[in-house]
Amino acid sequence: MNRLLLRLKTSYKVEFMKQEIWAKLIAYNLTETIVSHTVVETRKDTKFSCKVNFTAAAHICRVFFRLHSQKSPADMLTLLSRKLIPVRNERSFPRLQTAHFRRPKYFLDRAA
Repeated sequence: MNRLLLRLKTSYKVEFMKQEIWAKLIAYNLTETIVSHTVVETRKDTKFSCKVNFTAAAHICRVFFRLHSQKSPADMLTLLSRKLIPVRNERSFPRLQTAHFRRPKYFLDRAA
């Protein structure tokens, strides 16, 4: 969201800002639709099930539509089916408490 807001500062008119927001939303929805229609082949030798990498899919879709390539959309779907990442549902890690974000324990630490 912050990257979106930083890029919207380049537009100096409200209409252009709205146009940028709609363009980003349409691109996201289009990429999401294409990813949902991509067939992921499940192999028995893998430990985890797989899904399409959304970052790679967004890049492939952006390049595909920007270049107006004469390749068929099926070629894009085969490219997307190669960019797979494993789905790990039970994987979560606590946030790191670095020194910058820790609260000081004593008043003298804050004053110094």
